[in-house]
Amino acid sequence: MSGRLVRTTRLKHQAAALLAFAALGGFACGLLTVADGTVRAQPTPLPKEKEKDADDPDKVDTRDPLPADSPQHKARERLQIPNRDRAIFAAIEDFKPVARHDVNPREHDAWIEFVLHAKKQNTSELDEFAIRDLVPLDFKNMARAAYRTELIRFDGKLVCVRRLMTPLQLRESGITELYEARFVPLDESPLTPVSIVFIDLPESLAAVKNKKENEWLDADGWVTASGYFFKTMNVPGEQANAVVALPLLIGRGLTMRSGPPVPSPNPIALDKNVRIYKFIKDDVKMTRIAPNDATWPEVSAYNRVIVHASRFSAEQLEEYANGDLKFADLFEDSRRDYKLACVKFEGRLISLRRVEVNDWLSAAGVTEMFEGWMIPKDEPRGNPICIVFSEPLVGVEPAGRVNKWVSFAGYSFKRMRYESAEPDAKTPAKGIEKLAPLLIGRGPIARRDPDTPPPVTWSDFGNAVMVGGVLLVFCAGMFTWYYRGGDRKAKAEMDAVRHRNPFDPNAPPA
Repeated sequence: MSGRLVRTTRLKHQAAALLAFAALGGFACGLLTVADGTVRAQPTPLPKEKEKDADDPDKVDTRDPLPADSPQHKARERLQIPNRDRAIFAAIEDFKPVARHDVNPREHDAWIEFVLHAKKQNTSELDEFAIRDLVPLDFKNMARAAYRTELIRFDGKLVCVRRLMTPLQLRESGITELYEARFVPLDESPLTPVSIVFIDLPESLAAVKNKKENEWLDADGWVTASGYFFKTMNVPGEQANAVVALPLLIGRGLTMRSGPPVPSPNPIALDKNVRIYKFIKDDVKMTRIAPNDATWPEVSAYNRVIVHASRFSAEQLEEYANGDLKFADLFEDSRRDYKLACVKFEGRLISLRRVEVNDWLSAAGVTEMFEGWMIPKDEPRGNPICIVFSEPLVGVEPAGRVNKWVSFAGYSFKRMRYESAEPDAKTPAKGIEKLAPLLIGRGPIARRDPDTPPPVTWSDFGNAVMVGGVLLVFCAGMFTWYYRGGDRKAKAEMDAVRHRNPFDPNAPPA
């Protein structure tokens, strides 16, 4: 114990000596600097009363003198609702209507706080800095609580708009009008709409002012809607007894658009930054119907890619697709470089069948779905690719085995596990499980089979008839010219002897 105390005392004395020496050195340097006439930056000495707290983390300024962040980050922080951990925000209840003051006063106060904060903002700035990588289903699951008060943006198709009752607290703050619009985000189904409450009404929607409060006005057009996520509330669906979980945003206004956003230079490109695309899992079977809590992101991603592909024709997809890939490019590790990229293959379609269409896709206008297997050309081992599409192949019945040469452009979704037709030696009743790339597109295009002679078309037949007719006319003309020449010669000879007396001895011989 005494030894430890001695060492501690000695260290303290050494530290004090070093501090004294440093202070004297600093004083001397300061005198030299002043004498030199030049001002140089020196370490800021700690006040005497703070010297003993220099090693205390709670009493040391750890802030960066020049934060290494970007203007966008600073702007987003400035736009955010302050003090987001307040009790009034924790009292917001999902899957219920927005509460009245007498039902849930804290939620009602939070509602007022959201609207007043949105009033201070600029719509174009909200559009610029809002989060864009979420989908409506993100706000239906447990993770929605993490997005409470976050600034979210969606681009979509406007469905309807209405004028709301303005609470007294808002009217006293200068807000006289409050509106709600519902829209379907891009690449989403009408079963997953989004609602936004806002203050500034675009001129193109001025007709809603002639409606009564809470009376909907049907609307059309593309919009950008940015607002703060307040809650997910249940609203009646279009079908009987149906309920739709609706994310509710609160913003300043709507930005009207002439059409859907078009990426450049590739107008068919998918936004790969969407969060749910990160949950696509390779080397597992594809789940399409009745997803659970673990698989819903991949099923949602699958549905979105199908809807996105249905917006374009098969020819458009092929025009912008990457057609320089081989089977191995989507099977080996390099497949990650082409995830969700549009790629094109040509080959033999060997199998085609219908697959079930879920309600989400049906509501989005996708009424048919097909699954095919094709072997790409120049694939020496005959490895197949699975293709999923929504447009039927004309003239080919989706009843199992087929034999059709086609081209197909689709988005590379995943490397999928499937049960092949090759029997498993350990379990003869089952096939061996293998892996294959899965592409999602609009539909295959029939092409000429390189293994069969080209068929004779009506166009070819018509051309052959025309050429044959020309040859016949030419030959007939040549024969006519030839025989008419002989006829003239014979006629001249007959005319020469026509009046000669065959018994006159003085007549020349014929």
